[in-house]
Amino acid sequence: MIKRSLALLTAVAAILLLFLLFVRPWYLRWGATDADLSRSLPGDEIIPNAAAQETRAISIAAPADSVWPWLAQLGQDRGGFYSYDLLENLVGCRMPTEDRLRPDRQGWQLGDKLWMYPATKAGGVGFATLRTYVPGRALAFGTRAMGAPLTAAENGSWSFVIEPTSAGESRLLVRGRGAPGRSVLGAGFDHAIFEPIHFAMERRTMLGIKALAEGSSRGRVGNHAQVVLWVLTFGLVIAGVIMVLRATHWVRAVMLFAAACALFQVLTLRQPPVLIGAALVVGVSWLLRWAAGGPRLSPS
Repeated sequence: MIKRSLALLTAVAAILLLFLLFVRPWYLRWGATDADLSRSLPGDEIIPNAAAQETRAISIAAPADSVWPWLAQLGQDRGGFYSYDLLENLVGCRMPTEDRLRPDRQGWQLGDKLWMYPATKAGGVGFATLRTYVPGRALAFGTRAMGAPLTAAENGSWSFVIEPTSAGESRLLVRGRGAPGRSVLGAGFDHAIFEPIHFAMERRTMLGIKALAEGSSRGRVGNHAQVVLWVLTFGLVIAGVIMVLRATHWVRAVMLFAAACALFQVLTLRQPPVLIGAALVVGVSWLLRWAAGGPRLSPS
């Protein structure tokens, strides 16, 4: 059992190291240029002495005036977040599922709340507060760390900025900033759990705004299918852990565990097309049979 546990811990450490060295730097600046990272954006003044920053960007084949209405109605009580609403609603967010412009839900004033969770749930803490507003261009919100009481000072910002680039096109930039002072445990939670989950959802929000502004569908059925693939892959991760600790062919099970963890990162963060994701899940599922004592990977 000691060898099995050490092998499992070694696999976890290797996966975490690769995540921190390669995956995290990639998603912290997804779609952004070096110039985007270094320049100031509306909302930076909310946390002027930020200790952490992430900037993401996406090009949109539509003028800024066509993008703004979709951005302006972000919010649980407005037009939703155009993300994985199946997943959001499974945890009680009650997100709108009809993609349409809602002119009566697009107005903002400083101090308004961006609701991410119903106001009547979780003690009414599921919101960010509008601190910077540039009509037609930017919405920037003050945020608090997860679990912080309403009386706590805001220690983060979340900014959405639209910039015209050429005739008929624009870019959407999204920036998050965090104030110094996070504990080691809090920083570890942010790096390993909050950040990747936040990126997976935010990336889909940006792609959803892009699709809707360009006049196409954001593909909710495909989004639902991706969530199903995530659940199946997470099941393979759990199966790998159990088999490492209990199965006869535990070395094979370590390989299954590592492959399932890598696939889970690919599906949630890279978000490949559904058919490619499904093929990858089938491949790793075959490893499950092999780890359980099925045929060898090769005749030799």
